[in-house]
Order: sequence, then structure tokens, then C-alpha cells
Amino acid sequence: MKKFILSFVLFWAFATYADELQGVRATVELVTGAKQTAQFLGIQNDTVSLGGSIKGQFTIVRIPATRFKSITDEQGADLLHAASSNQTVDSVRTDSIPADTTTRDTIARNATLQDSPLQDTTDAIAAPIPTYLDSVEGKHIYIPLERRSSDSALAEQLDHLMTKLIKESGTPVTVARPDAFANCPDIACIRDSLSAHKAASAYTGRITAARTPDSLAVQASHFVFDDSTVKGAKTSVQMNLSAIRSLSDAMANNKLQNFIKALQGEKVSPSKPAVSGKSYIHIETDPEGANIAIHGKEDICKSPCTFATADTGKIVLYAYWNVNRQLWSTKSAVRPIPGDTTKLSLKLKKAKPELRITTIPSGAEIYAGSSPITPKSEPIGYSPNKFTIFEPGLSTVQIRKVGYRDTLVTVFASPTEITDIDVTLTPITNLQEQIVQDEWESIRKRHRLGKTLMGTSIAPLLLGALFTYLASLDYDDADAVKNELERPASGGKNYQKKIEENRDLVDKGDRKMIIGGSLIGAGAILLGVGFILNF
Repeated sequence: MKKFILSFVLFWAFATYADELQGVRATVELVTGAKQTAQFLGIQNDTVSLGGSIKGQFTIVRIPATRFKSITDEQGADLLHAASSNQTVDSVRTDSIPADTTTRDTIARNATLQDSPLQDTTDAIAAPIPTYLDSVEGKHIYIPLERRSSDSALAEQLDHLMTKLIKESGTPVTVARPDAFANCPDIACIRDSLSAHKAASAYTGRITAARTPDSLAVQASHFVFDDSTVKGAKTSVQMNLSAIRSLSDAMANNKLQNFIKALQGEKVSPSKPAVSGKSYIHIETDPEGANIAIHGKEDICKSPCTFATADTGKIVLYAYWNVNRQLWSTKSAVRPIPGDTTKLSLKLKKAKPELRITTIPSGAEIYAGSSPITPKSEPIGYSPNKFTIFEPGLSTVQIRKVGYRDTLVTVFASPTEITDIDVTLTPITNLQEQIVQDEWESIRKRHRLGKTLMGTSIAPLLLGALFTYLASLDYDDADAVKNELERPASGGKNYQKKIEENRDLVDKGDRKMIIGGSLIGAGAILLGVGFILNF
């Protein structure tokens, strides 16, 4: 196939060549046996330059000399070996080509590939870099592994682990998708494009079937572009994995770590682990999607997941899931095996964890969070106290008591049990600190008094309104009696009774109105004073 492609390129380039001779008319024969007439322009740096016309435009094609069996002129002279010895042809000068003639360096990339799928080509047309990278100059680029569709999940996991290990080794690698390189049909073209755009190095690779049906082969290459002594230096490595337990096999016995170290050109002894004590923990939970955390640290991942650790001692792991203010959680202790993978399967259950705070002395105010406390801040409680936990992990509380320094405490709130915080407060011995705290307390007392007065004003305002309403009812009844007295038929003892009733109703209404007005006035005064004190 490779030979066919090279032959096709050569025959296509010289299907119609110009009548105007710009080189020596010659017959060229490839090592594949294909023959073609062309214009021989010379040999330089073991590369043969041939000329011809494509669509009416003179074009130069450069092909490695090793791809030719022979090149002879019309008289039968051997131009290939004669030119190789002189590295030029006296009768042909490339600088004699007219300035307006377009020269195109057409390279048959596939023709230079060797049996290994990771072999590089000699030249390539530099494709533009992906727009989302802005620039690759000086960067280390990681191209995700080529894979079969059946190996997509494994390839994504290996890509994640390999880039993480490369970063841990001190190389700030950047991932670039292969399909983002315009006009690059293969990895070789992408590699050459990165080199042309002055990338520091490139990591490429693929997953293929191994010799046995129950194995996979992971091949990778590291191309270094910025090494002035070894320009374009290349390191290729390969490891075979079990087709059934691929990921576990990759992480067992430091296999993947050794693979990365070898890829970066380090010598790795098969008898000694590349990274002492490096381990992996794989966690699955029921239900899935639980947060995974190590005691005293932030969340690591969501299950199912695998993460690396350098710890060799016992590790306490928590898994929790919060839904509708109900916490489901569990915990487990594990001791990682250096160079191997430890698997855990955890089942979550309902939990009601609490945060219990005790101080010496007691009666201290407890504030949630790390935001600065102001005179208007309100505590969530007083010590000793306990609070239900809905968001496990690292929590921060502030503790304050008059005569003692403020204390900020950050603690890991367990999702499965009671977490105790015991704090011994430090007395204030500095006079200036005491003055500042006293001033702060004075301001807070004023604010609290203002809130108290504003709250107290509600009762007299409501009572005043009630008495005013009752007075209006008495006035209405008095008006009704008055209307009866104004009738012509009224008179006698009944008339005197109605007069007394009217007078009593008016007196009651006046008294209630006075009480109501007084209460409303007092409430308004309390509200106004409280507002001024609070703001």
C-alpha cells in the first residue's frame, strides 16, 4: 500500500510536464519497479529534486534518494549515482527557475512509514495549530491515544492517568485533540506540525491488538523538538496489558509509572519500582455518584473513580450523598498496597451526623463561616451546643466571648458521626485589645437595643390601633342613640335613659381613644428611637 501511494504521487506529478525544459530530461525508476519520465534537477542532502508541470504550473517534487532504483538521461548516463557523488548537476541550477514559478515540496508521507505504526516521517506540511491552543511554542503537547471503538473507555482512562503522571514528573503537558489539526490525516503530520510551530515536545500513541487475543498493546512515542543536540529526538515504548483487566494490569507493580518514565527517556530497572510506594484506590458505591473524601481533606472525586496516593499507612475514606436535606454516607479504612490497586465497594446508608462544640469557659457565641464578624452579626448558638451537618467536609466556625480573643476553627466534619470541637479560649491581657473589644461591644449593644426597641414598638402600636377601633365603635353606638332622641315621638322616662346611654357611650369612646392614641404614640417613639440606634 505504501509503495502504491508513492508511485501514485510520482505518476500524478509528472502525468503532463512542460515542453520548456528546466532540467535534464530523464527516466526515473522507483524501487517498486514503476517508471516515469521527468526533469531531473539534482540531488541535495540525499534528496532527489524532480520537476514537471501540474495544471500548467511548474512544480518541484523532492523524494528521498533511497526510493529510486535508477535515474538515467536520454543518453543512458547514470544520473543518480553521478549526482550523489557531486551532490549537484552542472547542467542544471535550481536558481535558474524563474521567480514567478511556484515550487511545491510534495511529500508522500505514507511512503516513508516503516512497519511500526509509530515511526515518523522525514518531512510534512505544517498544518495550523488548533485555535483553542492559541500557541504551542515551548509547550509539551499530549495527543490522546489512537484506539479502536471497543477500547475507547480504556483509552480515556489511560489518557487521564498518563497526563497526570507526566505532570507529576514535572512536565506541564497540554492535551490537544487530533481532529483539531486542520489538513492532518495522521499523527505523523500532527507531530511535524507541532515541530514546525516550535512545540517543546509531543506525546503520541495508540492501543492495538497484541499477538495474543487476550492482550492489548499500548504503544507510545515522545518526540523532543527543543533539544539543540538531538533535534527531533524520539523515544518509543510499548507495554502489553490484559484485555480483561487492562486498567488493573496497567497500575499493578508500577507498570504504568515505569512506562511513563521510559517514555521520557529515563532508565527503569525492571527489578525496582519506578515510584516507591505509589498506589491506586478504586472505589465503587451504591448508589453511584457519591462524593469521596479522605479524612481531613477536601473531596477527591465522585464514584466510581480511581485515584493515586503516595500514602502507605491506613487511610480513612468517606463516601456521602446529600439529597433533599437527607445525608446518606459510610466510611471505610484501607491500607494501600504500594504499586498495586486496592478496590473498595461501599454501600451508603442514612446518617445524621452532628458537629458538637464545647468551649472553656462556656457561654461563647458561635458564628458559622469565616466571614468577618460585625456588630450586626448574629450567632447560630452558644457553647456548648451541637448542630446537624448537611454539608460534610472542611467546616469553619468562629467563637467569640467578651474578655477573650476571637478564635477561628477549621475542622473536618465527618459525614457519618459526631465531630467534636473542644476549644480553650485565650483571655485578653493587652489593654489596647480590651479597649477595642469594649468599643465593639458598645456598638453591638446599641444595635441590639435598637432592634429590641423596634421589636417592642409592635405591641403598643397594635394595642393602640385596637383601642382606637373600639372607640370608633362606641362613637357609632352613641350616634345611633342620638338619632333616636331626635325623633318627635320621643320623651318621658325613656327619653332620659337614652340621654344617659348616649353620654356613657361618648365617655367610653373618649377613654378608649385616649388610651389608643397614647399607645400608638409610645409605639411610634420606640420605633423611631430603635431605628436611630440600629442604623
